[in-house]
Amino acid sequence: MLIHKSGVYRNIHEKRYEYWVVKSEELKVMASWISWDLPQDAIDKWMNEVTDIES
Repeated sequence: MLIHKSGVYRNIHEKRYEYWVVKSEELKVMASWISWDLPQDAIDKWMNEVTDIES
């Protein structure tokens, strides 16, 4: 998986969504993740929370 900028990515191998923070080409940190197996309302809540961090 190529991480270019901060944001939510789909990790198809782990079956989860991941929120990555990219400070530089060398410094990339997975700050949060959530499993695809959770109910959609939990995933939506998580997406809203992590995208609020970006703004």
